Amino acid sequence: MLILQIFYIAAPLLLITLGALFSEYAGRFAMFMECIINMGAFFCYAFTIFTHNAFLGSAFSVLLCTIIVFAFEKIATFCKANMFLTSLALNLLFSASPTFLSAVIFGTRGVLYSADFTFSSSRVKIITSIIALVFCILMILFLTKTNAGLKLKVTGSSEAVLKSQGVNVNFYKSLSWIVAAFSGALCGSMLALRISSYVPGISSGRGWTALAAVFLGKRNPLFIAVGVIVFALAEYASVSIQNIPMFAALPSSLLLALPYLLALILILAVPQKWQE
Repeated sequence: MLILQIFYIAAPLLLITLGALFSEYAGRFAMFMECIINMGAFFCYAFTIFTHNAFLGSAFSVLLCTIIVFAFEKIATFCKANMFLTSLALNLLFSASPTFLSAVIFGTRGVLYSADFTFSSSRVKIITSIIALVFCILMILFLTKTNAGLKLKVTGSSEAVLKSQGVNVNFYKSLSWIVAAFSGALCGSMLALRISSYVPGISSGRGWTALAAVFLGKRNPLFIAVGVIVFALAEYASVSIQNIPMFAALPSSLLLALPYLLALILILAVPQKWQE
């Protein structure tokens, strides 16, 4: 069914988009979302091979990625570094790390697959989509129903006000990156499990799409969800359209780029005042 296919695509994308939203609320936009997905996928594969357990592999992957981001965030804060540049630097680090580690551990920089990392695609899609949806609901409830969530939402825009009330704003800024790292690594693990392998560049632009959805959705979870569904529809169309004879002559690379072309068009077309 079309609705289920869109759900399978949209669930992990919404998860990382909400992770990016947390960082935007805190004034520390997580520019590392794209490549931490790749790193999460690699560690999921590696830990699953070592433990022979997909749950443990995913859990260790998410935990390690979150710890790495947390450690770098603390170091950057202590050194009073520019957090935007730090975020970009982390993205570069997370881009290179899986390739290096893959060559060292598995002796190849290409696709990783194993009989110990083989799962039912349909079953994994259902399970991972439900897990992603559950975490999305929990994240939205945290932002809207808890005192800590409400403080995090205004950390970036009203930092001085919170400080005057004795609130530790650094805690919420750090928390925002932890949530972003968690969601990105979890998404990467889900993608790897779905295709029963690790493929370099498995994120395929999802991290950048998530960042675009935050701004196009005007930082509103409801509008963001609508934007994610639109991107999911575009991704589904980019895959399905290849089976239509009249589009068979079009390069597959062009069709696969459809979701990202849509993101670019929307960014250019949506008025600046709507994005602010």
